[in-house]
Amino acid sequence: MNTYRLIIDFGNTFHKVAVFKDSSIIDIEKYENISLNQIKSFVTKYPEIKSCILSSVIETQKDILNWLKDEYFFIELSHYTPIPITNKYGSPDTLGKDRLAAAIGAYSIAPNQNVLSIDTGTAIKFDFVTKEGEYLGGSISPGLYLRFKALHTFTAKLPLVDYNNVHELIGDNTQTSILSGVMNGAIAEVNTFIDNYKLRYSDLKIFISGGESIYFERYIKSHIFADSNLVLIGLNEILIFNE
Repeated sequence: MNTYRLIIDFGNTFHKVAVFKDSSIIDIEKYENISLNQIKSFVTKYPEIKSCILSSVIETQKDILNWLKDEYFFIELSHYTPIPITNKYGSPDTLGKDRLAAAIGAYSIAPNQNVLSIDTGTAIKFDFVTKEGEYLGGSISPGLYLRFKALHTFTAKLPLVDYNNVHELIGDNTQTSILSGVMNGAIAEVNTFIDNYKLRYSDLKIFISGGESIYFERYIKSHIFADSNLVLIGLNEILIFNE
């Protein structure tokens, strides 16, 4: 018998609501702002849903929380929530829920293998899980927009550049020079991190996700798996583990 689950991820920029049938996503919506009525409208199509997990980096509206608690077997992800891997992070209470969920999502796709999850959003986040299923941590650095924004905000005359996938090595004006520096610098950073992980860990499976992954995928030298739903997949695995 198929099991339907409601998976909710409230991020800094976008909010995702998804329905899983067993381990597969069958429906997903993304919102800039979200209300209880929107969630109710979304789940109306799926009366089979029995359980729900919510991960939020923002303060969740009380009416949403109360309704989810009343309607489903409900988990609000925290550092106390049991998870299907071992968390060896030094400060689990400060670990971003999205980082942990993405790592779990990647490991569920490639179990018993060394897994590196790269999330390219507001920040560029690397998260590593050993083949034994131990989450060790990773790294955080500014995402592309933050880098462009910092150059504009903390200098007197540098413009805020609209970025895209077109950037040369040698910029021939200020705008293209910024494009070259930020884009090529971030790409070099990602490739160097990957190379360093591969030197230390064999059989490394690399996953990339996040809203800015399109700016990196074609320039990463190593073989990678692109999956924009790693966080949702990980949340579904956490919910399954707790049922």
